[in-house]
Amino acid sequence: MSEAVKTPVVNAAETLQGRVSGVNVVTNANPGQAPKITIRGFGTSNSTNPLYIIDGVQTDDPLVLNNINPNDIEQMNVLKDGAAAIYGARASNGVVIIITKGGGYNMSKPAISVDLYTGYQQLSNAPEMLNAQQHADMIWQSYINDGITPSHPQYGSGASPVLPSSIVGYRRVVSYDPITFSEPGVFTANVNPGGTDWIDAISRDAQVTNAAFSIANGNATSKYYFGLNFLDREGVLDYTGFKRGSIKFNSEAKSGKFTVGQHINVSYTNTMPGNAEAIEGAMRITPLLPVVDNDGNYTGVAGPGLSNTRNPAAQLYRTRNDYFKRFNLIGDIYAQMELADGLTAKTTFAGGFNTFDARQFTSLDPEHGEPISTNTLTEQNQTSYNWNWTTTLNLNKNFGSHSLNAIAGIEWVKESGKGHGVSRQGYLFEDPTFYLLSNGSGTPNVTYAYDGFSSLYSLFGTANYSYDSKYYATLTVRRDESSRFMGDNKSDIFPSASVGWDLSNEDFFNADGLINRMKIKASWGQLGNQTLPANNPTINISSLSESLANYSFNDSAISQGAFLQQVGNPNLRWETSETTNFGVDLGLLDYKLSVSAEYFSIKTKDLITRDNSLISTTAIDAGAPLVNLGDIENTGIDFSLGYADETAAGLTYNLSVNLSHYQNKVVRLIGDAPVAGRGDLRNGAVTRTAVGDEMSYYFGLKQTGLDSNGRMTFEDLNGDGQITADDRQKIGSPHPDFTYGINLNLGYKGFDLAAFFNGSQGNDAYNYNKVFTDFGYFFLGNRSARVLDAWTTSNTDTMIPALSSSYPLNESSANSYFVEDASFLRLKNLQIGYTLPDSALQAIGADSVRLYVQGTNLFTLTDYTGFDPEVVAYDNLSLGIDSRVYPFAKTITLGTNIKF
Repeated sequence: MSEAVKTPVVNAAETLQGRVSGVNVVTNANPGQAPKITIRGFGTSNSTNPLYIIDGVQTDDPLVLNNINPNDIEQMNVLKDGAAAIYGARASNGVVIIITKGGGYNMSKPAISVDLYTGYQQLSNAPEMLNAQQHADMIWQSYINDGITPSHPQYGSGASPVLPSSIVGYRRVVSYDPITFSEPGVFTANVNPGGTDWIDAISRDAQVTNAAFSIANGNATSKYYFGLNFLDREGVLDYTGFKRGSIKFNSEAKSGKFTVGQHINVSYTNTMPGNAEAIEGAMRITPLLPVVDNDGNYTGVAGPGLSNTRNPAAQLYRTRNDYFKRFNLIGDIYAQMELADGLTAKTTFAGGFNTFDARQFTSLDPEHGEPISTNTLTEQNQTSYNWNWTTTLNLNKNFGSHSLNAIAGIEWVKESGKGHGVSRQGYLFEDPTFYLLSNGSGTPNVTYAYDGFSSLYSLFGTANYSYDSKYYATLTVRRDESSRFMGDNKSDIFPSASVGWDLSNEDFFNADGLINRMKIKASWGQLGNQTLPANNPTINISSLSESLANYSFNDSAISQGAFLQQVGNPNLRWETSETTNFGVDLGLLDYKLSVSAEYFSIKTKDLITRDNSLISTTAIDAGAPLVNLGDIENTGIDFSLGYADETAAGLTYNLSVNLSHYQNKVVRLIGDAPVAGRGDLRNGAVTRTAVGDEMSYYFGLKQTGLDSNGRMTFEDLNGDGQITADDRQKIGSPHPDFTYGINLNLGYKGFDLAAFFNGSQGNDAYNYNKVFTDFGYFFLGNRSARVLDAWTTSNTDTMIPALSSSYPLNESSANSYFVEDASFLRLKNLQIGYTLPDSALQAIGADSVRLYVQGTNLFTLTDYTGFDPEVVAYDNLSLGIDSRVYPFAKTITLGTNIKF
């Protein structure tokens, strides 16, 4: 952990990125959002979040790690194979075990640590857009290509476009009842020289500041750890950011054979969410508009010829008082007693409490041509609880060359949550002091409300046996009973077994040779997944609704009604994964070189997802039932290599490399019918999951080139002489051939250097932003600078179609033009530090003082043309779609670590 936490991260899970083979972490650049973690590939269409065990607290909510200061963590372990079966029905996505610092017994004095850093972030890899003159030329060329005489309200109607000095016909809303615009000339907006770089206009150099303090101590009978942390991380988009304050306190005391202890973490976070549409708008809005007009008002497209994009700077500014606030408490208390020699009993009660308070205000936008007619306040309040009570008996005995460690336990787990969202329209003043639901003039609308729980009851046991430090075996069995299922499907048994052979402890093994250590291992286990988007998926749920269900019969008074909100499936079973693992660990060259390699196979059956074919399209208010859709198989390898040594001159160095590869295959689907991904994109879904192929591959037409008029040509897959939906095929994959991480550490006297690279090879991303930036979907909006290489009669060596004011539908529908190679190599972190010599430490009374400068995300080598080749998944059936993704940033920080 000491190396991992050198990178300034918000969520501790980010420290796993590129450092643990088989664990893929995609950082979410949006402040306050959790990274996407996938362990050994995608084995489910539901959440791939691993189970987190934090000092006994169990949760699969990745946001929980936003509440913990990474400096408080002592150790993180990842269970990837059959060893995770001890956690049964919640373990199929892997398990991340986190142990926080706890002080130490018999410490000579308190250990005090102060960690400080500050720095700034900059937007990185911003795509290049057209300036105002290029935008005008693009419109002219489009009309010429279409055989239309060029003319534009802003650029004129001559042979060449002319940039206006101010927006022609500029106007704003002056009254809302009814909506009335000002006459042209009342307001003016001068055009900036060269136009407006809108991506630059909504981004900033964002400050990041972190301060952490901790103290640890202990005597012969007790120990403790106390930590404080404050983090303020502005977002690189204006008016976005994340703040966290946390308190950590762990303690333990013992008396004779009895030990008691506790862990507690309290945190408060505030996220400024911004507006997700703003980054897309910055790529769409015309560069002709300035950010503000001559009177200091935000400009808009109410004038002629300016398209329909909302001002992204205004959108972000109007979210400046929005917030997502969370108060979180997690912790446990435990008691342990030694019953006999080698036999102990332990009981632990752990849990968490979380409140979520959100406010979002949709303001009026008088500058827009299609203005919002009334402002709206939306408030959300949610409260969630989770607890687990675990009691175990542990036997730890040695019998000569035999060693046995066995655990038997019983566990209860419960999660519950209650929340609602309420909106109201019609606010006279757009001021946060006036933002109260009681001050709106419209009828309050309850947008959602829920109150639910789920529980799990478990019995488990495991036994670890070793003989003569040569032969190892582990057997585990767990029985889980879940409230989310019915009848015989409520419970299941999850067994696992593993064996190991340490050949280096055999008499015939020459430990002084090239290979100093060799251990081979194998494991098998069954794991479950009961994490679903519904607490009670087996039953029908109906809800009262004034807006959707009340009805007037025979022109009489309105009667109260209910609508079907959820269709249940009483036959639903939980997902079960069967995992097999073979591996070898080697130590070579006097233990300077370490090598580890593992092969794994994970077969997931009874994959759970919603089956929309089972519900009528007229029942759009009800969610489709969850069904056991099919089976998926992941196979792959994890490989790691490390070399560490020290030169005669005192230079220490350590180089480690890890690599992971998996292959995903859908084995079975209901009726062998393909499943489409998200359908809310323009022109439909772009991913498909089908039997015999991988989950969520890109599906569409394959571009073969351009014809003599510069229009796209596509492969006629079925040979019928026409390009239709039947010619769609696999056009790319979001799954990488392999991912990797490289860590380098150097030390010489007081200086140290740490460099960490991570990368991915062979995966594609679907650059959905090209729908707006490369085609005339909103013709008068802006374009990517890519279109400067569009087809013309003198530029035929290109795959970018000729400019047009009206593109054929199939050119902007799902096709291979949008699929890009998203392989990359990134310098994730580079840190150079200096530790003061002892002579200087004595003068200030410190045990250690280290100063450092570091850069994060300093460069990325990639052919991908979007902001970031790492795309956070919308869902597991819609992987790698780049749409409204928060932009990527590089960070420079200065920091110090002081220990007393």
